[in-house]
Amino acid sequence: MTPNDNMDSIQEFYDSGIFNHKDDGRFTGAYYFNIEDIKSFMEENGFQTIDLIGSSSLGALLTNEQKQYWTDRGEHEELLEFLINAAKDPSILGISSHLLYIGRRK
Repeated sequence: MTPNDNMDSIQEFYDSGIFNHKDDGRFTGAYYFNIEDIKSFMEENGFQTIDLIGSSSLGALLTNEQKQYWTDRGEHEELLEFLINAAKDPSILGISSHLLYIGRRK
C-alpha cells in the first residue's frame, strides 16, 4: 500500500509526524516537526538558533507569468528581497515545503 493513500494513514501521519516510506523502492521515511517545536528541539540538542526560514515558500507559489510580470516592471530585485524577508516570517513558515534551520553549535 502506498503511504498516505487513504484517510486513516493521512490522519496517522498528521498525528504522529512520521511519514512511513518502508515500501521497497521508496527513497526514505521522514519525521515532520511542528513549526513551533523546531527551535526548541535544536536548542535542547546543543545549538544556538540563528534563523529558521522557509526555503521554498511564497516564491514557490508564484507562476512563471507572475514572476515575469515583476521582471517586466523592472522590480525583479525588489521581488527577491521581499521573498527573502518573507521567508523568515513565522506566520508563513507552515506553507513552505522545506524549512532551513540555521544554527551554531554551542
